Formats: sequence, C-alpha cells, structure tokens
Amino acid sequence: MNVLWILEDALRPDHMGCYGYKRDTTPNCDRLAREGVRFDCAIATAAHTLPPIVSMLMSQWPATHGVVDAQRFIQWIGGAWDGVETPLHSLERAGYCVDGELVMRWAPLGFTRDTRSDDIIAYFDSHRQDKWFFYAEPYPTHLPYNPPAEYFEQFLDETPSPETMARMEIVRNFLIVHPSGMISKLEAGEVDPLPDDDADEAHRRTAAAVDLEPQDRGALQALYDGEVRVFDDLVGEWVSRLEALGILDETLIILTADHGEELMERGHVGHCSCNLMGTLYDESIRVPLILRYPPRLKPGTVVDAQVSQIDIMPTLFEMLDLPQCEWMEGQSLLSLIDGDKAFREVAFSETTPAGWQALSGDDRQMFAIRTASRKVILHTDARRSSRRLEIFDLARDPGEVDNLAESPPAAAAPLIAQLDEYVAQQPRYLD
Repeated sequence: MNVLWILEDALRPDHMGCYGYKRDTTPNCDRLAREGVRFDCAIATAAHTLPPIVSMLMSQWPATHGVVDAQRFIQWIGGAWDGVETPLHSLERAGYCVDGELVMRWAPLGFTRDTRSDDIIAYFDSHRQDKWFFYAEPYPTHLPYNPPAEYFEQFLDETPSPETMARMEIVRNFLIVHPSGMISKLEAGEVDPLPDDDADEAHRRTAAAVDLEPQDRGALQALYDGEVRVFDDLVGEWVSRLEALGILDETLIILTADHGEELMERGHVGHCSCNLMGTLYDESIRVPLILRYPPRLKPGTVVDAQVSQIDIMPTLFEMLDLPQCEWMEGQSLLSLIDGDKAFREVAFSETTPAGWQALSGDDRQMFAIRTASRKVILHTDARRSSRRLEIFDLARDPGEVDNLAESPPAAAAPLIAQLDEYVAQQPRYLD
C-alpha cells in the first residue's frame, strides 16, 4: 500500500460539494469521497499551519509536542528534537520511501528531501514499483486568492461594484491581509525564522491592510471558490496519473487541511497568521477529512462522529499493521469506519490571535475544547495573568454568536476543568 497524504492549506469543508456545497467546486474531491470515507466533523488542533502539521504526523496534541509558535519552531528546527523517534522513521524502517512537497521545513519529523510541486507526477512515475509515503502540501486556498478569471466568474452571483473590486485587489495580491490599525511581524521588520524562499511567487510573504465591507462577501467567496477549484484540478491530475499507472487502488489517499479559513463571518478574511484576528470558531478549525482505499474502506461511508487530526496517523499504522507508538495520543478511526459508535468525545485546539505573524512580546493565547454539541474557548496569555471564557451550545448555535459564559450551563463545568488541565500540560520535548 502506498500513501498519498494531501494537505491543502486553509481548505473549508463547507465549500466542497461532497460536504453539501451547491457550487461545483470539487468534482475530483467529490469522487474520492464517493469512493472512500468522508468524516463530517474533523477538527484541527490549531488555527494556523505549524501546530497541526506536527500534530498530524506525530499524533499528539500541541500541548504535548509544544511546536506552536516561532520561538518553539526555532528550538525544534535547531536540534531540540534530535534523536526523537517519529512515525515517519517507523515507515522508513518498514521499507517506505518517505517524501513530500515543501517538507524540509518539517525535517525533525523525519523528512530528508523535498519534491517540487511540478515534479509530483514524475515522482509517481519513478516510484511505481516502490512502496512510498508522499506528503503533498499545495495551497491554492491560502491567501492571496487569485484564481483564473473563468473560475472567479463561474462562482460570481452578481457583478461586484468598483469599490468591492478595489478591495478585492488586496485579497488577490497579498498573503497577509489584515484590518487597518494592525501590524504584522513582516511589516514590523522582525526576522522570520521560516524563510519563504521555496514558496511560489504568489505566496511569498507580502502584507496589506484592508477594511472589508459586508457587500464584499460575494466577490470574496467567488475568489476563494475559484481557488478551491484550482486545488481540485490538482487532485484530479494526481488521481488520473495514479489511475493510469495502475496503482490508484493500491494507494491510500488521505485528503485533509491544516485548518479552516474565515470568509467574513467575523468581518475579515483568512486565518490568524494572515488577518492577525485569529479565532477558534468552527470556520477556523473544521477541516475536511477523506480517506480512499477500496481494499479496506467501504466506498460511500460517512462518519458523523467528531474526530481530530491526531487520529489520522494511528489509522494509517493500523491499516499497515504497524505497532502503535506508545506516545501517540490519537485513536485509529477504523472502528468508527466499521460502525462502532464509541470514540473520544473531546478535541482540543489552540492558537495565538496573530499566529505566525505575532509580534515579539505578544503572548496572547487561545485554547478550546470541543464536543459534538458544546465548545469552550479560553482567552489567556503565556503568564496566565488574564482569563476570559466563551461557551457555546453548538447544537442550538452552530454559528457561535451567543456566548453563554455569563450564565454557563452545568454541562460546561467538566469541559472547563478538562481545558484547564490541558492548558497546564507541559510540552514533552521542549523546555
């Protein structure tokens, strides 16, 4: 069995056909869902890229692995994890070629080389006789949103005003797009520990301020949906090539995202590292999760239970009949896929309001615990000198607009206690 793990940056499930979206954004992803398993409530461990990458590939909550911000990244990439055993090392020992696109940014996880995005098809061709694990990281749905004109026009319901289009020029041309009156690490001239030298020209770090208006939402969503279609085209190319090589059904395809994306639900666009206004509401942390492998996974299966990104790697290990690493905190999803209803009830997420673009000295933090029906969000700082809660009844208030913290329901008390315990946890590997 080969493994193609597709991690699209900032892809929202509710903008995909297989999750009920009415626009034709994802015909190729929809095929994977029809021929595989779709998880309807997958939750990201953070609202920006770095923590979920480590969480997925280590099967650990961010509170355990600790790689959550630029300072910890410097420690991590600088040798703090030397000698740490990872699942990718286990795959390599099992005879797998372990590769990916733009993965040397995550070298401590066990990657040793990068494959350019233009060379992914060639990788499939040259490894058709090998066992391989490939981690693809495209990011059309990350800002800036600048799809081909025909895709933008395809998803427009009405012609935008000249004023809206002027604001959309910012969205189409800048990676960091925040409201006026704020400043990013890039704009402040602070050193970034993760250079963007390997990024394509469109996704080099650039920043601009724009104050979006309610009437902009249609054009903004059309731009985003156009980029979703660009991503889906990539998926189609890869699936078609695997099919032509005769190895599609021998390849487990995992399709997911690192985090969600805000599309003006709170008045701004992007996620914390782009808009400096990050949140842990569902638009920021719900992600798609699709698995396709016909020899083991029944086509057309839909799993309603809430799952986390930390559950993907244990699922892969069980499918490969590899022993679970004792430090994995996730659970295999195979029992859920096979119809068992018993599963962990909570998922944890965290972020900083400005994500990767947080200025030095900005120690604000947010943590969340979520069940299928409730969510508690804690706003605090690294010194725990402040504390503010948001509590939501997701069954009654899926848009998370009615904060119940002033008169919290009794059912929230155990969740608050669990969240406090999570926040107090010390990272396993980093001081």
